[in-house]
Amino acid sequence: MTGEHAVAVIVAAGKGSRMGENRNKLLLPLGTSTILETSLEPFLKHSRIRKIYLAASLQDLQLIKKMIPEEVFLVEGGKRRQDSVHNALVEVMKEKNIPDAVLIHDGARPFCSANLIDRVLDATHKHDAAIPVLPINDTVRRITVEKTNVVDRSGLYSVQTPQGFRPELIYAASSKAKNTDVTDDASLIEKTAQRVASVEGEVHNIKITTPADLKQARWIINSMNHVRIK
Repeated sequence: MTGEHAVAVIVAAGKGSRMGENRNKLLLPLGTSTILETSLEPFLKHSRIRKIYLAASLQDLQLIKKMIPEEVFLVEGGKRRQDSVHNALVEVMKEKNIPDAVLIHDGARPFCSANLIDRVLDATHKHDAAIPVLPINDTVRRITVEKTNVVDRSGLYSVQTPQGFRPELIYAASSKAKNTDVTDDASLIEKTAQRVASVEGEVHNIKITTPADLKQARWIINSMNHVRIK
């Protein structure tokens, strides 16, 4: 899109406690680099992303600074994911020319494609807010002390990142939600009249949370490298 000005916020300030490591899981190796470097790559290469803000914890800032290109703007993360996002949004809103769109992405999702970035950006420009989703295909059960019952999964979707927003919209919602815990960025604007559009997500766009996820990610990257060699 000619004249488009979009930025990305990558969140990398988590501790990754479920990984069972004593360091940030995003610094673990994946292929020939780290999880974080792999997650940054599609945004660094994408022609529609003009700038990247990377939110990292204070203890990791110096180490990450040595790993990333100079054009990536480092932001100190907060206690919660949404605090890290807000800190980055504060910097985005300081820009002389406010971007047309901001994409917010989990640093723990290393396989976001250029096509997915395009889909989310296109929907964001059209609707002001957009998220990638995948239908839930497994049977879902609600389990209580008294009983278990199958939940109708029609209309149920799992949500991924990057999630796209008009910067003024997500910044205003983030500012109002400081005392509210949310699990994803779109949740910040659910209490407003703003509609959140959805686009098709990607099966390989997994989030690395547990050792099993990391094992799957290494299988994916080995498969990708095998295809490239062929």
